[in-house]
Amino acid sequence: MSKIVIVTVDVSKGYGDFIAVNTEKAIVLAPFRLDDNAEGHTALTNQFKLLKKTHGATRILFVAESTGGLEDNWLRLVRKPELSSFVEGYRLNPKVIHHEYQVQKRSSISDAVSSLTMAHHVAKHLEQFNPNEIAYNPDLAAARSLIRHLVTLQDQNTEHKNSLQQLLYQYLPSLINFIPRAWSAYFLVILATYDGKRGIQQAAKQGFKKIKNVPKGKAAAFYKALSEGVDMKQTPELIVLAIKSKARKILELKAEISELEQALCRVSPYRDGAVELLCSIKGMGAVTATILMSFIEDVSRFDNAASMAAFFGVQPRAKVSGDGRTKTRMSKQGSAIVRRELYLLAFRTISHEPYLKSLYAKAKKQGRVHDDALGILMHKLIRIIYGMLKTNTAFDPGVDQLNKIDPRTKEDKIESASDQNSRRAENRLQAPGLNAPISARQRRKRKKDQELQEALAAPIAESS
Repeated sequence: MSKIVIVTVDVSKGYGDFIAVNTEKAIVLAPFRLDDNAEGHTALTNQFKLLKKTHGATRILFVAESTGGLEDNWLRLVRKPELSSFVEGYRLNPKVIHHEYQVQKRSSISDAVSSLTMAHHVAKHLEQFNPNEIAYNPDLAAARSLIRHLVTLQDQNTEHKNSLQQLLYQYLPSLINFIPRAWSAYFLVILATYDGKRGIQQAAKQGFKKIKNVPKGKAAAFYKALSEGVDMKQTPELIVLAIKSKARKILELKAEISELEQALCRVSPYRDGAVELLCSIKGMGAVTATILMSFIEDVSRFDNAASMAAFFGVQPRAKVSGDGRTKTRMSKQGSAIVRRELYLLAFRTISHEPYLKSLYAKAKKQGRVHDDALGILMHKLIRIIYGMLKTNTAFDPGVDQLNKIDPRTKEDKIESASDQNSRRAENRLQAPGLNAPISARQRRKRKKDQELQEALAAPIAESS
């Protein structure tokens, strides 16, 4: 029988606070602190070996709170050949620790208390720590770091586009209708090259000879719009500088983002065709597929499609209050980057994938707003992706339609519904009355149910 020892660390910048407990929550090693350097790593390696030798530990769970990367150096120890046979590394969601403080009724929080709180949590939930789910993979960790940087650059680019559009609306409103959907390079180069209204108008009159790839007829359209528009005759010099700066910045960011996306796909840790498989969904590109795979890692670590949807927070979560109100919202747990990519993917698929477009149309017909309908598609997409990766097959709408068929007969459904209602009735030890301090909504509901029961009972009484 394996003997388990739990080692947890509360990571700070440059050091970590450690503690070791057994499965009974008894302290095996008193709290100790190590620096995040070669000496500290050697000392921790020796502690792991000591636990194996003196305490007979055949399995050591090394758990660190996820802090955005500060824990990576410590978790890298797990992959050492001298430790990998008996030490397993895991990350723990900070939200779990936050709630665990309240569960354990901690009156004060320090680094040592935090590591002890984590250790007690792990001891209570040992079944959740599967040795097949080692939480640190350096290749995937590197890919996720680059992806987070890409998201930051994309957010900056969007911010510059929004502020540039606002400046154009205030000082050059005639150009607003010329903004391409993808903010094409020729448009940004025009803004970055010429000075305000007069400079752009004069260059347009000459056909934008200095600018490459200007669509045919755009120069004449620019000139006409600026001639007939309500723009300021003389664009303020400081505004010209701001417009030029923002246009150049957007061009730089677009180029950098494109270069990094190509590198991400080229150096992707997935060489088994998973990315190409996901690209069989129309609207899915190599960049999106690579990002999704970098967070999914290995699909076998999820029990089913529902657990993967829950892991990334796209499953619906229903909240039923005491007065009968029901609110259903997306849980939004897990990686926000994955949900962002799924949202954009869902938006693209309604233009490229007929089957998913029909699901969107069905949701809209049921009265769903645009974002709600896209949320339904996000949930559908993550389940489809799970099935594709699990069976190693390309996207096929027919397979999904077959999976939606309920094998139960109509009678089975009716019986299950009646059984459910009877169980609800059995849960009450008294008939629902109107003399309890209930909400107005609950009172109306009970009164309506009471009137219905009386109406149903009346014919029975007359016949008797």
